[in-house]
Amino acid sequence: MTLKATIHSLLFVLLLTLTGCGYRSTPEYQLEEYESRISTVTEVSLPSPTISFPELPSLRKRQYPLPDIRLKALEALNLLECPKLTQLIAHRNNSLGKQMQPSQLLDYEKKLIVQLKDCIHYLQQQNKKPELRAKLETTLQQKESALPAAKWNMLLSNTELPGQLSGFQNLLPLQGDNGRQGTLEALKYLTSYLKGDRFSPPYDQQSLEMQLQQLTASHYSGQLLAAATAITNTLNRVSVMLENSHNICPQGRRTVTIERLNNVFRLFYVDSIQPYMSKVVSEGREWRSVMLSLLLELPAPPDKAMEDYLLAITDSDSDFSIWNQLDKAIIRHTQSWQTVLMQCQMQPGKKP
Repeated sequence: MTLKATIHSLLFVLLLTLTGCGYRSTPEYQLEEYESRISTVTEVSLPSPTISFPELPSLRKRQYPLPDIRLKALEALNLLECPKLTQLIAHRNNSLGKQMQPSQLLDYEKKLIVQLKDCIHYLQQQNKKPELRAKLETTLQQKESALPAAKWNMLLSNTELPGQLSGFQNLLPLQGDNGRQGTLEALKYLTSYLKGDRFSPPYDQQSLEMQLQQLTASHYSGQLLAAATAITNTLNRVSVMLENSHNICPQGRRTVTIERLNNVFRLFYVDSIQPYMSKVVSEGREWRSVMLSLLLELPAPPDKAMEDYLLAITDSDSDFSIWNQLDKAIIRHTQSWQTVLMQCQMQPGKKP
């Protein structure tokens, strides 16, 4: 082998080693290794996963169709009477205005409602064009009725928040910056943004786009949900293996098997998985609180599939909620270990 080939081989081995070391520090490795070692010691095959990551519904099922409300009444409106309103409509009808993103469209709709109110008030004060005023009032009612759908579309038919919620990513990292703070701040901002018709900073269009970009820069929400799902599967699989294991401690006598099981429990669950699980549970509670506050500012979901999805990721009581299933998995896992340890006379506080 030439010197160049030897160097390439050594670099390849080094790369594999570094990659392996990196993977060992991930929650994926800790969870998989815990399952694998329990399976080896108990001699019980690894069960199938019990739950799957909730799948975000298609765009068609998470988007409200917005009515096409034409402002034909403006044809009879003099530019000098309500200039801001006519300029706003003109911008909407140009080539750029026709390609507005959901966030831009919501900003436009909110501004349009304000200008419609101002124009109606002006015409009323001047006692001008009562027929036109009546048409504008009808248009205003239609726009106000459609505004909740525009708010929904800005959040859940846009790319930023759905991108955060996607399950096609790694689990929440064990340590370091995971995008949590930026995500929570962006979600809280959006909650405040949806509450009123304020247009000055920090509730102007530019600030809104910056907060949406903050969501795009991180996959925190999806990683948190994926972590809750993965932990649930691991705990349930370990519980099944413990429940189906036999002769670990015949007649209550301690064996090599229970000592090995106890080592796996301490080294993988107590030292690594339990702190990670506590982190996910704690952060999940805070994330759900922020998300639920945000969803209160929106109308009901446009489709049953979207309603079920939001319950699965934000609710803590329904049977198909991933947080409810995580709580149940934690209880089952604890009980399974307690049963095995009691059978082997190794319950906490008992002397050997």
